[in-house]
Amino acid sequence: MIVQHFLKWKDSANVARRTAAASALARAYLQSDLDLDDRVAAEAALTLLLDDPSPKVRLALAEALAASIHAPEQIVTALVHDQIDIASIVIARSPVIRDGDLIERARTSSGALQCVIAGRAEVSQPLAMALARHGSAASAIVLVSNPNARLCRQGRALIVERHGSDAGVRGALLDHPDLEADLRYRLMKAAGRALADSPFLRGVAGPDTADHLVHDSEQKAFGALLATLDKRACDALVDTMRDQGDLTTVLVVRAACRGQIDFLASVLSGLAGVPLQRVTSILVNERTNQLRALLTNAGLADTVQPVFVHAVGLWRDVATGRVSAGVQEVTRRIIERVEAEAAARRSAANDDIVGILRAIHLDAMRDNARAHARDLAAA
Repeated sequence: MIVQHFLKWKDSANVARRTAAASALARAYLQSDLDLDDRVAAEAALTLLLDDPSPKVRLALAEALAASIHAPEQIVTALVHDQIDIASIVIARSPVIRDGDLIERARTSSGALQCVIAGRAEVSQPLAMALARHGSAASAIVLVSNPNARLCRQGRALIVERHGSDAGVRGALLDHPDLEADLRYRLMKAAGRALADSPFLRGVAGPDTADHLVHDSEQKAFGALLATLDKRACDALVDTMRDQGDLTTVLVVRAACRGQIDFLASVLSGLAGVPLQRVTSILVNERTNQLRALLTNAGLADTVQPVFVHAVGLWRDVATGRVSAGVQEVTRRIIERVEAEAAARRSAANDDIVGILRAIHLDAMRDNARAHARDLAAA
């Protein structure tokens, strides 16, 4: 009888009274011990309130029902498709919304509502994929930062592809502890492009200096990335770099001189078509002839092969304790050996190689000087 009275009364009541009544009826439905007839009648009345012309009434309904596991699913689902301030409340809180409704909303809604969906207490893998595929950059940041979102590698790759140019997205992804090395590399390249295209940097430093700064920053970031990788991650990174045409001889020389032998092994395995285990065996053991054959099969020029031979040998000695040295000392010794071997056959190619080695050596000297200065400042 109370519900029947409410249905007759609501048409003549003002918005404020209808709003209060909607909230009271919803809470009574959830909290009171209604018999079956009253519960069915109350549910029918709540359904009718979905058609109320005032958003305040529907907002009151959403606030009362949103957090309850016992809320009528058909009413909550209708509120999911209401205007954004109403939909946001039930999307953020309701445990009864099905993935299908959330996925549809993720595909068609505004960036603000996508952020609400991405921030839910639980985001399933299908829903995370829908957000990665259709969501805004802002929702990608929320999704990546949500520890309860089941975002798989494919979803992270989609976000990198769609929003890698957004600094906020890059930051959120790079803070993710499980972000794959190849995706970190793609983000690094995206950051480099953004920096290179910066009107401020090009205006202040000039185009040539800006390009040099970007290149230098990319090289340092790449070296820092390699230092964190295991063999499996190196393989995935090499595949990505090959696909993007970034696997240059200079880059591989830098890696070898800096002792990043796992990366070198992955590169040689991919280029030469030799199993990684076999390549690793050649690098670990003193097999110079086999190493030269491997380098040839990988397509590396004869003029650059001595650099790899010396680098692998010196870092092997460091690993076994026969030599105590870091990047600075290793590159110095490589330069000395390459210059001695090339003295009898001067060529532009040899000069270029020595120039690359000197640049690596000077970078190492600067890095060591900075580290020493920081240690002095901290003492």
